[in-house]
Amino acid sequence: MDIYDYAKYPAKEDWQEICKEKASAFEKLGFEPPTTQDTLLDLFGYDNGVELKYWVREYNNRAFDLTQNYTLLKSYFDAGIPDDEWYISPGKNGASISYFPHFEERHFANLYWFGFYMESFFTRAEGLIDTVYHLVNVKFNLGVEPKLGFRKKVLNELETVDKDLFDYLNDLPQNIKFKKMNEYRNNLVHNFRPSQIDSGIGNPEKQADGSVIRTLSVGNYTTSTEFLNIIHETIDLLVEVTDEIRNKVEQN
Repeated sequence: MDIYDYAKYPAKEDWQEICKEKASAFEKLGFEPPTTQDTLLDLFGYDNGVELKYWVREYNNRAFDLTQNYTLLKSYFDAGIPDDEWYISPGKNGASISYFPHFEERHFANLYWFGFYMESFFTRAEGLIDTVYHLVNVKFNLGVEPKLGFRKKVLNELETVDKDLFDYLNDLPQNIKFKKMNEYRNNLVHNFRPSQIDSGIGNPEKQADGSVIRTLSVGNYTTSTEFLNIIHETIDLLVEVTDEIRNKVEQN
């Protein structure tokens, strides 16, 4: 199989149709640029109006990129990935197990390209969350430098400036949708990707008698439908976060 034989972009007229399920959400994923007139205070760095405009534009551009990323991964999902039943046992032709029993060649290609764009989706989503903290930093003139621990430092400065917004952002890591997004992104970036079937070999467990037991299974795998569901929840989360800070950012 030549994977490039199946690489394709949707036709121009099909893009909106592909992402229509989340179209209303994507329409909310952005801010109106500030309309205040730039002053000498902006130019000399005493006010952050100009800087805020640039960060609003950056956020909107990132949101647009995320929309295109979603449309591409969704196009391959819609093309067909029959992996809800990703193994059967007993398998075909006398095998003890068969993986992806309903796949034809095109389905393997669709799964590859879906996974390719799906991984970058989670990275872009995390980048959008980072940009929220930059917007807050500039809007409230907190003066936090973009270094390691940036989010925490922004929160520390924000607490005495806007307690309500601080409470929301401080509680965000406990949000179920945020936790799922973070877990999937972390595994995709740092661990064995859940979009691939792993070995099924469990971690060694030491027994009371000193022996060690390791379990063996068919493996672990996250289906494309499961990923798409988490992606949809992530989009909803990003809209919630955007709406939460909208009045702060768009207020002149």
